[in-house]
Amino acid sequence: MKKILTFLSDFGVKDSYAAQVKGRILSAASDVSIIDITHECDRFGIISGAWLLHTYWRCFPENTVHLAVVDPGVGTDRAILAVEKDGHFFIGPDNGIFSFIYPAEKVFEITWRPKTGISPTFQARDIMAPVSAMLLKGIQPATLGTPKQNPVFFNATNPMVVNIDSFGNIITNIEPSCLGGGGIMINDVFIKKLASTYSDIGEEDGPAMIKGSSGTIEVSANMQSAAKVLKAVTGMPVVIKQG
Repeated sequence: MKKILTFLSDFGVKDSYAAQVKGRILSAASDVSIIDITHECDRFGIISGAWLLHTYWRCFPENTVHLAVVDPGVGTDRAILAVEKDGHFFIGPDNGIFSFIYPAEKVFEITWRPKTGISPTFQARDIMAPVSAMLLKGIQPATLGTPKQNPVFFNATNPMVVNIDSFGNIITNIEPSCLGGGGIMINDVFIKKLASTYSDIGEEDGPAMIKGSSGTIEVSANMQSAAKVLKAVTGMPVVIKQG
């Protein structure tokens, strides 16, 4: 079976950071297919990174390793985790990036370290990449660390904006069934219209809701950024108002 690793980060594409991580992985496991999900997560945006991970990991076959690095605490005493769920493996910092993955079958704090060459500012390359390669080669997380009882997480069920996509659509974690025929409030603006598709939102409607491709409520505007119109940002609360 082909070995697959997905890679998500906030590294951007201007610099060589993502390439350095991939090079380290391929040097240790040359038969791996690395799938770049995105390296344009919101800078330091743990919530949006966690949401994006939630939207794609189940699209991949079992035994895929998912490397997710949005790590504003790099070099501090925050842990590095290996998480197992439904036959998939996840590697990343213990900062809430796996909040939409939990509960998981197993969570390990990675205590393995290379003997030399660790940069305190680039643990994705020097620790997470080698660990990812070892998992791809069949080494079990339990041999690389110890069970982690209380990983960091945020409450992923609180109604909130979880991502702003490149079109300016406001992605929430709200299931359509929670609306009860009502709507939502974002920055004191009440949004009631629930459209079927983007094209059903007219210029006169202002921002309107749709059921997004991930199954949750999105807010969109006709040919413009709903996030700019409503001054929405990732992480802000959303109020559900029943009809």
